[in-house]
Amino acid sequence: MNLIPEWRKSWRLTSVQFAIITAALNAAAGTWVAFDGHISPIVWAGVNMALGMAAAIARVIPQPKVTEQ
Repeated sequence: MNLIPEWRKSWRLTSVQFAIITAALNAAAGTWVAFDGHISPIVWAGVNMALGMAAAIARVIPQPKVTEQ
């Protein structure tokens, strides 16, 4: 496995940002239950699916904000 050439700028990649948002929302989901905030499993699955698809699509789109000098 090789790192991308500009790996220190990876946080600028839209796909990485979507992955971070997804991870943060899933981590926060545990606290929402404690506050009696019930979220429909279908809605939650839809949100996770949409963010996962957005990350996958963003990964194949050229992102010059990382590769430009």
